[in-house]
Amino acid sequence: MTRGLLMINRRKSHINVKSKIVSRIGFSLFIILMILAGTLCGCIDNQGLVKDAIPTQTDSTNGELIHIASGKSNEARLQSEEPKASEENSSTNEGEEDLVPCESETATSTSPAPTLEESELTLYGEVLVHFIDVGQGDSILIQTPEQNILIDAGERTAGESVVEYLRNLNVTYLNIVISTHPHSDHIGGLINVINNITTGEVIDPAVPHTTQTYEDYLVLIDQKNIKFTEGKAGMSRDLGGGALMQIIHPSSPSVSDLNNASIVVRLTFGDISFVFSGDAENEAENEILLRDYDLSATVLKVGHHGSRTSTSDSYLSAVSPKVAVISCGKDNTYGHPHEETLKLLKDSGIDVYRTDTNGTIVIKTDGQSLDIDTQYVPVDNETDDQEEIVPDVKYVGSIKSDKYHYPTCTYAKRILEENQIWFESIEETEAAGYKPCGVCKPK
Repeated sequence: MTRGLLMINRRKSHINVKSKIVSRIGFSLFIILMILAGTLCGCIDNQGLVKDAIPTQTDSTNGELIHIASGKSNEARLQSEEPKASEENSSTNEGEEDLVPCESETATSTSPAPTLEESELTLYGEVLVHFIDVGQGDSILIQTPEQNILIDAGERTAGESVVEYLRNLNVTYLNIVISTHPHSDHIGGLINVINNITTGEVIDPAVPHTTQTYEDYLVLIDQKNIKFTEGKAGMSRDLGGGALMQIIHPSSPSVSDLNNASIVVRLTFGDISFVFSGDAENEAENEILLRDYDLSATVLKVGHHGSRTSTSDSYLSAVSPKVAVISCGKDNTYGHPHEETLKLLKDSGIDVYRTDTNGTIVIKTDGQSLDIDTQYVPVDNETDDQEEIVPDVKYVGSIKSDKYHYPTCTYAKRILEENQIWFESIEETEAAGYKPCGVCKPK
């Protein structure tokens, strides 16, 4: 699609996609340009704070807990101006076909939101961070005393299980959904999530991509009239309860290097902090280090599923985490996490948790210490051995989903008591229209 075919009325107050699809590349460009035009005309905000958040009651975590006390204070200092990012290299795209990105035809000038200081925030309540097991992909739910934030949702096939997980927690509203980058193992499941859970805002690096999954995702955001914000280094959000979210990457994302275009987030709550690295690789890590942010964190979500292309010595040293979480699928074809990364983390004395061996991982903090709850307890944290879920006589489901579980399943443990429905047999569950959980596989 040539530039001459695109006429954008900047006075429009919302995005309206009604143009004919001439080609997949042209369609993707059209959606992106309409979104960026909305940013220019003020209909899509990339500054300011989330207001009028809807607080959501959550279940407490269950299962074996590991308690970690904080030994350091983490103070965030975001700079108001960003240095120019270094030239980006191409990275290997994974898990998709037709991954040839297209060049954006429109550039926008965006300014970071006014930064917040942790000292300005009043601490109360607890924060829960759920690293949801979606196989080979990422999905992270952050629950503060006032807001729910979802970072990615795995492949499209994982969307249903993420929705079920959210509903079991009585999450009916997502204040913010962060799409770290357009690869399908991060945004695919968001289509199901946005379709089923009311969403206030989507933060996205706004780099064009040419897959059907990405097109469907953009069209859905438009159809739902969801606020779209281009995520840039320097933005910060007050998440309530004293929780502060800061975006520390990207600054100038490249359409030809999607992993290094990943949105990287730092979350602080009292003395506890998290860094969520998306699929950022060594090049992006070096750019982040050049910005001179405070990167120190208690918990690091390891970049790119534990690939050797991420988590450099210098980046790990700057973050200096006590705990590392790797989100990856069991026996995945990429060999994630790579041995080099595991050795680096072990040699650094960092406790490692993995969704392929630990299942879903939930970290709860009061701002002073951590409690870590895992779905499985491996015999050795470096092996793929898992604690077997022991079948029980009865099965449990939720009135808010169509799945049934063993009572020992992590999903079953998170169903609120008032939502539980119990069955004596498989036949009874099927007669009620329930399907078996894909995690505990009741039979």
